[in-house]
Amino acid sequence: MKFYINKDAFNKEDFFIFLPKSKRMLSFKPDIDIELNDILCVDEQKKILYQNTKSFINNGGCNNILLWGARGMGKSTLVKCVIKAINNESKQKIKLIEFLNSSIDYLPDVIFDLSRLKKKFIVFIDDIAFNNNQDHFRLFKSLIEGSLLSNSGNIIYYVTSNLRHLSIKDNSKNEDDLSRKEILSNILALSDRFGCWVGFHENDKENYLKIINHYIKKYSKNHNHEIDKKALEWSLAKGNFSGRTAYQFIQNLKIKI
Repeated sequence: MKFYINKDAFNKEDFFIFLPKSKRMLSFKPDIDIELNDILCVDEQKKILYQNTKSFINNGGCNNILLWGARGMGKSTLVKCVIKAINNESKQKIKLIEFLNSSIDYLPDVIFDLSRLKKKFIVFIDDIAFNNNQDHFRLFKSLIEGSLLSNSGNIIYYVTSNLRHLSIKDNSKNEDDLSRKEILSNILALSDRFGCWVGFHENDKENYLKIINHYIKKYSKNHNHEIDKKALEWSLAKGNFSGRTAYQFIQNLKIKI
């Protein structure tokens, strides 16, 4: 059974999502009001992702990428914005296909079908995490590197996670030292198969206010110390200085003004 929709859809649209219950891959137009230059304080991460994606579309060297680290620092948004930016400047378009964590069982079938098309695809999985003894863990590890399907030249993976090694360690106290070592080795084996790790770290107050100021200018609001004060109060309630928290504050400010 073929999961992808007719080839004309891949000529017209850039973003797709696989729906596991209906076994359909449907085009989706995300409402992204953020541009690449709106994602601040992650310049090196942005550069790595952009260059890798640009090289991929130009048939150069490229890697599967694991974007890991602090929540709310723009990992998934950066992926979408890079695709949007590159597709706006390139004749050949990259197609991003999002798979939910619950859809991983279907990946081999879909990857096989996509590998036969003359298009470039990025398989995107957001906020992934495994228990290292799950079947999904072993399947995905093989797909990233090891399976014949790993060598599909037109498909790479971009995955985000709060966990550097994508797996929740099994802390069984009944294991001996050798078994614990083998469990740890198995956990590391998945993240090691990504050619590139891109880390995202906690934001500080200075960068948080820099992001606030950027959005204030973008939406033509008057920046003043009162807004800074309210923004800091908002961050205290949220418990962090992340880019997501800054963006949510701006959305709340737009509602009240």
